[in-house]
Amino acid sequence: MATSQPIDPSAQNQRDEGMMTLREHLVEFRWRLTISVVAILVCSLTFWPFKDFIFDILQSPLGQDVHLQQIEPTEAFFSFFKVAVLGGIGIASPVVLYQIMAYVSPGLYPNEKRIFYASIPAMLAMFFIGVMFCWFVILRFTLNFLTGFAPEDINTELSIDSYVSFVARMLLVVGLVFETPFAIFLLAKFRIVSAQRLKGFRRYAIVVIVILAAVITPTPDPFTQMAVAIPMYALYELGVLLAGLARTEAPPASSESTSSS
Repeated sequence: MATSQPIDPSAQNQRDEGMMTLREHLVEFRWRLTISVVAILVCSLTFWPFKDFIFDILQSPLGQDVHLQQIEPTEAFFSFFKVAVLGGIGIASPVVLYQIMAYVSPGLYPNEKRIFYASIPAMLAMFFIGVMFCWFVILRFTLNFLTGFAPEDINTELSIDSYVSFVARMLLVVGLVFETPFAIFLLAKFRIVSAQRLKGFRRYAIVVIVILAAVITPTPDPFTQMAVAIPMYALYELGVLLAGLARTEAPPASSESTSSS
């Protein structure tokens, strides 16, 4: 006859407190989404008093002979609205990330929480470094080459919307490129890639990086292309290093099974 095991009331209460119904999850999700949207809205509104100053900064990468023009009556308004929203997202990103962490962290194991909390500030810092690198290096060389490609008898005038969209797209792409080491770390954590495999692909990675640098900076100047390719290759090597750390931190499955048995 099977004997029933006594149930620990404290453990049962902890398990019940940690469980949430679908409705409770949806309510919490809506609340944290509302906080994030309000934070972005408030931060976006802070840009409006500095409209003229921000437009001057946006035009700084352009040459003296290139001017922005408003083609449609609402173009300047909606272009600055786009700038304000993107800037608001950037300023409010700590609040948004905190809401994401607070919503996701109850379902994570302690070691996953440590990785999650440690990687968020580093990812923000690397994205910011990528945006600054694009603004001060890539964007200026790229715009000078593209706007100077036309013959001298052609006036180069850009619409505000197309210019703002181009700059925002460039900043976003380069910022995401600087997140490459963390993407590699996560792939290695899930055992999709390994440091040894990445080292074996190093020569192919160099070719791909050189091609990407040539596409991002379409200038015939090799120094500009190398100024872009070298940081990208450094990001790849940092990803290889993080992949090695991810595999050393993750215990093999056999040891986990033997310890549990």
